[in-house]
Amino acid sequence: MATLDLPGRREAWLTAAATLVGYGLILAAMFVVLFVIPYFVFPA
Repeated sequence: MATLDLPGRREAWLTAAATLVGYGLILAAMFVVLFVIPYFVFPA
């Protein structure tokens, strides 16, 4: 991220929010794949 020069605080906040949302979506997808799908595929 060192190559990006963000001029203002608004852009920096938008970039940080987009990064957090991206990581959140990735973590949610991993949770679904690792726990939710096997729960329905292999019922206890």
